[in-house]
Amino acid sequence: MAQIGALVVPPELVDLWNRLFTVSDNRVHGAVRKIGYLTSRRKVTNLTTKSLLPQIRELRNSLTIDEVNDWKAAAAVSGQNWWNLFVADTSYRIKYGMAGIAHPSLLHQYKVGRIEIAAPATRVKLVQYHPVLYYINKKMRGSTTIREDVPISEKLLLPLTIGLSYKSSLGSNGTSPKAEFYAIIQSSYQGRTIETKVGLNLSLSTGWVSTSAVASEVIGVARSYNLFIELTDVAGSFEFDNIIATHTGTNYARDKRCNDVNNELTRTNFQIEKSWEELFLPTGSGFDSVYPADE
Repeated sequence: MAQIGALVVPPELVDLWNRLFTVSDNRVHGAVRKIGYLTSRRKVTNLTTKSLLPQIRELRNSLTIDEVNDWKAAAAVSGQNWWNLFVADTSYRIKYGMAGIAHPSLLHQYKVGRIEIAAPATRVKLVQYHPVLYYINKKMRGSTTIREDVPISEKLLLPLTIGLSYKSSLGSNGTSPKAEFYAIIQSSYQGRTIETKVGLNLSLSTGWVSTSAVASEVIGVARSYNLFIELTDVAGSFEFDNIIATHTGTNYARDKRCNDVNNELTRTNFQIEKSWEELFLPTGSGFDSVYPADE
């Protein structure tokens, strides 16, 4: 297969090129593919047979009006279409042999972040960076497969609201057990950088709950902030979802739905910061996105 580093299409051939080819990779190594592959009847039949959508559609038709409203309410919390949430959730259950349809929750939807701490670990600290300028990865407009890196200019203007939903099953494993979710705000004052902490002390043992905190003022001019999840002198598990980092009317939390909290960097997203970076993740601990157990 031929490999190229750059390609200039003559103006008189641009229309023909656009009819024949489309971009399949627009990052490190440009790549194109032919438009209009014809799918055989046999392949169409196989794809239809293997698709879960007919089965999911039947399950959707079995829902009552109240159950549909519950799905709509749950989807609204995380800012998505209820049918998309229902398809994602139900597809996962079918794929992994889980019986029935999930009961939608206002506190968590589909996947959640999960931190596990076991001996010899007693502490975990994760951070989500929010500098003034960074990149996020989004689907390219008009395409279902191609993604692009989009710059985000996040100018912090207080008040800043932080929050999350969480479930904890943590036991004491040290002298000062605690679970925290907090933000460190950097501000400028008389030539100095001042850090202000706004945070939440979380319960070590609780079912799903939601909590939030607001930072209204700091010394000097607020510039940027970072989010932290820190578990200290504990052992067990901690699950979280629906992350909030809202200011100027926008929730800037990355992966707020916690569908991929431990996203790995590859050549296709090399300049995208991870949703959560591990500042302290010793042997015996780990974190990832999981489908929560039925309650």
